[in-house]
Amino acid sequence: MFLIVFTIYENYQKCLTPSLLTIFSLTIKRNLTRIRSMQGSPTKKCSFCHNQMGATICCCCRSEQEQNEQLTSVILSREPPPKEQCRGSLLVFINPHSGRGKSLETFAHTVAPKLDRSLIRYEVVVTTGPNHARNVLMTKTDLGKFNGILILSGDGLVFEALNGVLCREDAFSIFPNLPIGIVPSGSGNGLLCSVLSKYGTKMNEKSVMDRALEIATSPTARAESVALYSVKTETATYAAFLSIGWGLMADIDIESEKWRKLGGHRFTLMGFIRSCNLRSYKGRLTYRPYKARDYTPSSNVFSIYDKTTQQRIDDSTSITIPSFADSEDEEKHLKNQKTTWTLHDSEDTTSSESESDEEVVIEDDFINMYAVTLSHIAADGPFAPSAKLEDNRIHLSYILWKDIGTRVDIAKYLLAIEHETHLDLPFVKRVEVSSMKLEVLSDGSYVVLDGEVVETKSIQVSSTRNNICVFSSTA
Repeated sequence: MFLIVFTIYENYQKCLTPSLLTIFSLTIKRNLTRIRSMQGSPTKKCSFCHNQMGATICCCCRSEQEQNEQLTSVILSREPPPKEQCRGSLLVFINPHSGRGKSLETFAHTVAPKLDRSLIRYEVVVTTGPNHARNVLMTKTDLGKFNGILILSGDGLVFEALNGVLCREDAFSIFPNLPIGIVPSGSGNGLLCSVLSKYGTKMNEKSVMDRALEIATSPTARAESVALYSVKTETATYAAFLSIGWGLMADIDIESEKWRKLGGHRFTLMGFIRSCNLRSYKGRLTYRPYKARDYTPSSNVFSIYDKTTQQRIDDSTSITIPSFADSEDEEKHLKNQKTTWTLHDSEDTTSSESESDEEVVIEDDFINMYAVTLSHIAADGPFAPSAKLEDNRIHLSYILWKDIGTRVDIAKYLLAIEHETHLDLPFVKRVEVSSMKLEVLSDGSYVVLDGEVVETKSIQVSSTRNNICVFSSTA
């Protein structure tokens, strides 16, 4: 860690003003202190340790791959609680390489024993690479028997899981009825932090982990709605829940991947580098300002283990089916319910309203474009403090090259995020929108959707009246 900081200073000191050096030296010093405090006492020089399941898991003398293989073997060989005694069941996805690489250990030592004590059965999938979870959810025929999904990773695996469901014919029946629980193992945990902050959880690593574990393993866990967004590129359609980024913050997100072992602190270090070596990005941004259109979103809180996913689907279908004289009309209605987006701007919109909704077009050199749909993108403070889980508006902010003075302005912007004051800076433009389109007019930049790179030069994001549901609290 000290070597990384020294190298950054050595390479960039010449191009920094004294004030910028001071700002980042204080931040890096603070984050180094946090890392040391999390590490606690030195690692004991033991040859093995015993976990709660009675298996021998070597922590010090085996390679990471060997340890992961043994942990996987132990997890998959566990005997579930008797079916007749169980309160429900979960489909669990574990990404062994996310974040600091501790997700298998977390499940084996903590999550599994707690689920057993709560009499909650589970089926485990240890992901082996990109799109593994997507392929499982796209093809799994018995998804309805589970009460929910539990993910040990970050926002990236949630995004992959949702887009696996999106490929199914029954996607829009599953989305609001299959709750997603998260135990944070990745570097980015914006969805989880947004949910927990609503209920007052302190945004630090220990508090977020403790509360997430409590909710994920509780037999009284409840879920609630989170707004879902339709995203189209030149070649694909996606379901998204968190953010779309281009420019400065997208670069920070993707180019810091090599420092995953540092967790969220990797963003601080790459933010330092990008502020020193500032880039501009040519693009065209088109957006439509948000109008409520008599739509009032609802949290729709429900108990996760009262019913299975299929039971909830059956209940919602019986409530929403209107009376049809023709069976073909009824079949067509059911098919449309399952396979279509309900776009916010197309619902109950008269022609006069549409004409008054003028689109705003900005073609310029950008430093940053970042749009979020939830309050948090990480645990270090809300990016959009006014955002609500169920609300379907998009909180768009952007910075134009011509509006900034020096690199110090960008450093102040990045550091202000933690203190919730970044949107108050005079060079930051912000607006609430119902749809937006980004056209990239230069090379060498990333378009990032929910923390994942999307290979495209054009991307359209639209508010919808569809939603997913997420583990959020306990009774």
